[in-house]
Amino acid sequence: MTIARGKKSGTLYKTAGACHLIAVAANENPNLWHQRLGHMSEKGMKIMHSKGKLPGLQSIEIDMCEDCILGKQKRVSFQTSRRTPKKEKLELIHSDVWGPTTISSIGGKQYFVTFIDDHPRKV
Repeated sequence: MTIARGKKSGTLYKTAGACHLIAVAANENPNLWHQRLGHMSEKGMKIMHSKGKLPGLQSIEIDMCEDCILGKQKRVSFQTSRRTPKKEKLELIHSDVWGPTTISSIGGKQYFVTFIDDHPRKV
């Protein structure tokens, strides 16, 4: 099966044939262009428009973009709490469980548990 015929020019094959334009979808929606360009800023789009890179676009007024707003959110840090360390041993114990692990221990266990005493901060 032959898909195309062409002449070799260096490492490139050039085909000689007519190019037929079937359909063109013109879009003058600046919000759609904003999304297509990876949520580019309005300033960047104005620069592209002035260089003729956004054909058919009359204005560069972008509506509020929810994706851009959500992408700029930041996590709120926790407030530092002033807690007094415990004075007696075993008054407060912190614990953590880790597992299951893919590799078992010598005893065949797949979980790891830590206990930390708040007074001396020892495991």
